Amino acid sequence: MRRDLLIIALAGIGVLALIMVIYPLVLGPAGAEITAVTTDKDLYHSNDVMKITVLVRSQGDMTNTTLVLSGIRDRHGSPHLRKEIPVSLSPGPNTLVYDHKLPACSSCSGLLPGTYEVEASLLREGGIISNMTHAFSLEQ
Repeated sequence: MRRDLLIIALAGIGVLALIMVIYPLVLGPAGAEITAVTTDKDLYHSNDVMKITVLVRSQGDMTNTTLVLSGIRDRHGSPHLRKEIPVSLSPGPNTLVYDHKLPACSSCSGLLPGTYEVEASLLREGGIISNMTHAFSLEQ
């Protein structure tokens, strides 16, 4: 009788261990997707502060994730926005907000009046898992 219980217990432990190994392989790691990138205004002027909001939907807890905000490229192709922000995402919707002071809109800064983009990218384990861009206008 005790031997039968021992065999059943060991079989149960084996099944649980197998499930713990196979489950993540079948379903894959937790993922996330950027669902929206917005700014508080569509039109900015020199030296304004831009509030960038990134909405992310995560399938699970995700630590060691980085939000990279980049863009506002001048006429030489150099970005005036490049910020890496470590984030921890919880399951479901997540709202990430960042304030960025815009440079002067002038020929000296290489930013002429026009349309510019902000790109938001989520990085995990060295790879981009989601990205999205948002356009806005800049005037003097």
